[in-house]
Amino acid sequence: MGPQPTPADTHTDEAHTDEAHTDDASAARVPRGRHGAEHTRTRIVEAALQALRDEGIAGISARTIARHGGFNQALIFYHFGSVEGLLVAVARNESERRSALYAPALASVSSLTELVAVARRLHDEEFQGGTVAALTQVLAGAVGSEDLSRGIAESLRPWTALVGDTIGRLLAETPFGDVLPRDDLTSGVAALFLGIELLSGLDPNLASGSLFTTMEAVAGLIDGLMRTAATPAGNPPSGAV
Repeated sequence: MGPQPTPADTHTDEAHTDEAHTDDASAARVPRGRHGAEHTRTRIVEAALQALRDEGIAGISARTIARHGGFNQALIFYHFGSVEGLLVAVARNESERRSALYAPALASVSSLTELVAVARRLHDEEFQGGTVAALTQVLAGAVGSEDLSRGIAESLRPWTALVGDTIGRLLAETPFGDVLPRDDLTSGVAALFLGIELLSGLDPNLASGSLFTTMEAVAGLIDGLMRTAATPAGNPPSGAV
């Protein structure tokens, strides 16, 4: 069985055919000025996000996205170069939105247990909003495209950097700060969260059940070990009898 086509590969002929038949007046429907261009790009990204929710990665094409947004599909190629370029922009936009939304909560986190609690709240809110489904679809589409995989990995950096800063801060005052590599821990947490998102796409009851509860219990055990290790010999932790 040969390699699976990417969204851009699947719809290349369709896109070029439609562009070839787009008259000059339609192709020129691009708002004037920087503000107009930013508004158009935002509109296209939102349409792509909705199309991913409704159609899945298998149904993504320039025509489908344009239909969801009510604009000429030539605008996708004008602003993003390709459908793949648009999907990378969707992933980047969602990563930046999540980072801005949860930065205050993560800044106040003082334990791994609290970090898991924030992750749980993030998952629940994003799942209800439909962005979990869109994210899993984009990740699925990246499997068959090296360029799309690289672009999505890059787009997730604002979120993973925020998680990395939080982990680094939690480890800084423990003996583990100089032993455990922060980057590896960050990648592990990000992989765990993305794995939960992917599995939730298959079984919506998974993460809403006992999974996060179990993770919080494990995080509590690790927090206890970290506090014990950080306590000088002979000095019991605060509150201990």
